[in-house]
Amino acid sequence: MDRKLIWIISLAMLLILLGSISCEPIDSDGDGWSDTQEITAATDPNNVDTDNDGYWDPYDPNPLNAEIPEDEVQTEAEVGSPAPTPIEPTETTASVTPEAPSTSTEAPLLSPEAAAAEELRKVKNAVQVLMRNNGLDELANPVDIPTNDMHQFPDAATRHGKAGVGYVLFLHDFNGDGTPDTNYFHCRIAKCAYTCDKYGRVTQVSTGY
Repeated sequence: MDRKLIWIISLAMLLILLGSISCEPIDSDGDGWSDTQEITAATDPNNVDTDNDGYWDPYDPNPLNAEIPEDEVQTEAEVGSPAPTPIEPTETTASVTPEAPSTSTEAPLLSPEAAAAEELRKVKNAVQVLMRNNGLDELANPVDIPTNDMHQFPDAATRHGKAGVGYVLFLHDFNGDGTPDTNYFHCRIAKCAYTCDKYGRVTQVSTGY
């Protein structure tokens, strides 16, 4: 084969390879584990709660088994804010349980302004993930009266599945089987009050910090 042709083919392959490499790991469901980590742990990259037990995969000691004692599950408050980067699961077997983030009692205290900003970030992220997971481009009944009740946010008036609890951030019926099984936001009551428009744009109206 002509050396020039070989050189052109090699250069093209290199460009394709470089184009496929991303500096930022992809996290399709926004739960804190990259898609690569999810595949290694055999969890669903497109579902924040693979076993539908109400706990996001990074906070679940066994994200593939819903039958675990509740006192073994780490809450967001125990893990700290912001949530730490999940530990990369071992690659010895696809069914291995990923190690849960370590708890820390020495998390730095945030100023009231920083704490309110961090909560706003989490609510915005939760709404985006909820809409993406449920295939929503718009919310039919967005919340326009400020609330801190995440069981009424961002679109509680829409009936979703048999549960009829709507597209809410807390106790969300993700699979529509009549039983709320996913928490996009780990606390039912937020410190701050929020509104949301039909496109999922969240506004922090007041703070409780």
